[in-house]
Amino acid sequence: MRKVICINNEGLELEFNVGDKYDVDREFDTTYIVTNKLGKRHTVFKTHFALVDESESAI
Repeated sequence: MRKVICINNEGLELEFNVGDKYDVDREFDTTYIVTNKLGKRHTVFKTHFALVDESESAI
């Protein structure tokens, strides 16, 4: 499953923490639908989240 990392939590501090990873349910042009730690689905702007490339290894 694809994941995104929170890079900006304006107004979302109770639902998301900066630096935490979340599961992506669907991806659209400007938003992701993600599931948070509580199991709730949210529509979030891509500008607040960045796709995590788990295939890259640390250099």
